[in-house]
Amino acid sequence: IVINLSTYEVKVNDRLIDLTPTEFKILAALAQKPGRVFSRLQLLNISLGEAFANYERSIDTHVSNLRKKIEEDSSNPKYIHTVYGIGYRFGEKR
Repeated sequence: IVINLSTYEVKVNDRLIDLTPTEFKILAALAQKPGRVFSRLQLLNISLGEAFANYERSIDTHVSNLRKKIEEDSSNPKYIHTVYGIGYRFGEKR
């Protein structure tokens, strides 16, 4: 996976992936700190801002859509992993 922060482009296996601005911000935040666990609220603040704090679970929908676009098998993700009860992490499964 290649993420270009200056052009807002993401490529997976040399294929350009079309992401929404929110999906891109979530992916960029996760990928910049592989292994770090981000809570849903943290990802919401990064992608949409504090005004959306009551919509914390909407991150699950954004992550689900993002997985469908970047993962070969979204039911067995390679890049974005759920940390149950907390949020999400980018990188290898632990």
